[in-house]
Amino acid sequence: MTAVRPSETGHATPDRAVPALPLAGTALKRALCFEWMRLKGLRSTWVVLAVLAVLSLLNGILLPMEASEPTGEGQATVEVAHLVDTLQFNAIALQLPLSAWLLVFVLGTGPITTEFSCRTARTAWLTVGNRGLSYAAKLTVGAAGTLMSSALALALSAAVGSAALAVTGLPQPHWSAGCGPLLRYLIVMAFLPVLAGGLAALVRSRLLTVLTLTLWPLLLERVFGLAVQRISGMGEIQAWLPFAAARAAMNGVEDPDGFTRALIGTDLTPMAGLGTFCTCATVIACCGWLAYRRREAP
Repeated sequence: MTAVRPSETGHATPDRAVPALPLAGTALKRALCFEWMRLKGLRSTWVVLAVLAVLSLLNGILLPMEASEPTGEGQATVEVAHLVDTLQFNAIALQLPLSAWLLVFVLGTGPITTEFSCRTARTAWLTVGNRGLSYAAKLTVGAAGTLMSSALALALSAAVGSAALAVTGLPQPHWSAGCGPLLRYLIVMAFLPVLAGGLAALVRSRLLTVLTLTLWPLLLERVFGLAVQRISGMGEIQAWLPFAAARAAMNGVEDPDGFTRALIGTDLTPMAGLGTFCTCATVIACCGWLAYRRREAP
C-alpha cells in the first residue's frame, strides 16, 4: 500500500517516495523459494539423489574396466569415447542418460502434476500470486536442480575414476578432450526438466508424461520418423527429432561407426543437435504454459 503523510493543510497526501507496488524480483524470489522448499521437503528427491550418488561412485570405480586392450608395447588406456560414455551414464546405449531417467521424473514432472493430484495448486498460486511466475519457478528450479545434481554426479564419477585408475596403475585419460561432450551433456540435462514440465502441463497426467518420456526416446521417436519419412518432402524430418538431436549433442566420437550412428539416430553435428533439442524443449515449455494458465485447480 502507498504510505500517506499529513500535509500542511491537514489532509493526508500519498508519500510518493514509497513505491506503490512490490518489485517484480521480490515476487519471483518468493516463487523460487516456495518451489525449492517444496521440492526439498519431498522424500523422493533425496532418495533419487542418493541413488544417483551411488551410481556415480560405481561409474568411477568401474572406469578402469573401460580400458582398451594394449597393442604391441603399448599400455592399456581409457579412450575418450569410453570416458565420455561412462561419465554420461551410457547416454547413447540407453538412448538417454541413466541420470536423466532418475532426475527428470522427480524434478521435471513432479512439481506440476503433484500440485493438481494433491490439490495444492491453489495454495501455490495464492502464495506466489501469479500463475506465470509459479510455472516459471517450477521449470527454473527443476532445471537448476537437475543441472547441479548432474554436475556433482559428474565430478564425483571423475574424481573416483581418476583415483581408481591411479590405484590400478593405468594412465590417466585425456580429461580435457571430453570437456566439450560433457558440457553439452550438462546443457541437455538442464533442458530435459523444461521439456518434461511443459509436457506434464500439456497432458495433465504424471503417468502419461512418464510413459511418453520413457517410450518416445526408446521406440516411438524412430517409428514416428520412419512414418513421416514416407511423406513427400519430409525425408529429413527424422534427423531433427528432439531426442535424436540430444544424443547427437552428447556424442563424444568425432566419426562414429555405423552401429553408434544407428543408436544416435541422426547425422547432425553436436552443436546443431544441441540447438535443436534446446529449441524443442523451449517450444514445448511455452505450449505447456498456454495450457497451464487455462487449467482450473481442483
